[in-house]
Amino acid sequence: MSSIVVGSGALAETVVGLLCAAGRRVSLVAPSGKVNAQKFDSMVIKAILQEDSEKKIPFEFIDDLRQQQNLAEKNFKKINVTTDFSKIEAADQIIDACSADETSLFTHAAKAVPNATIISLNGDKSPIHSNHVSVKMYSPIRETKTAKMFANSKVSKKTLEEVNQLLDSMGFTVLSEEDSQVADRLVLDMQQVEKSSPLSKLASILVNPLTAPVTPSVPKEQYLLF
Repeated sequence: MSSIVVGSGALAETVVGLLCAAGRRVSLVAPSGKVNAQKFDSMVIKAILQEDSEKKIPFEFIDDLRQQQNLAEKNFKKINVTTDFSKIEAADQIIDACSADETSLFTHAAKAVPNATIISLNGDKSPIHSNHVSVKMYSPIRETKTAKMFANSKVSKKTLEEVNQLLDSMGFTVLSEEDSQVADRLVLDMQQVEKSSPLSKLASILVNPLTAPVTPSVPKEQYLLF
């Protein structure tokens, strides 16, 4: 199975890293003005692959550190980075991680690989065909590993299952419609909380109650002096 991620920046690179860590063949297609395909480097992708290699090769001996690094470097070199659509091979999915000024890049990619399933990550987009799904990944992506899929009557059941399987292979939990509504409200509330120091303090205490020092209870008898 192979995927093409279209776009540049942290979102695109994070998805590339997670796909690569999941063992998929992945290509990154980005604008030539933003990415140097010949000298491509990404601390975001490398960090994801290093973390993945540490999970796959648990540290027991000194030599394990070298093996972890070698695995991460080997996987990084497997990523095909290009700015040339003529070098794109057939793929199962096109993942749209384009910023607002890169929409034409996505259009060219969809035409270059017309039979691929399209997954748009930037909001609820109107599907261009029955194999086009919109997905929201909750930030910070690597920490939450949580997503919602936007329901649309034009999207086929087979495509929804395919996207679900892809997200699952990347370690994502896909929220139900009910849970996603709660998650969206929570995100909006947290954005408001961040604007207020008192609310930020309260939220920190509520979210991390176990970090507060615990005062051991003292039996009443120990207070008695006689």
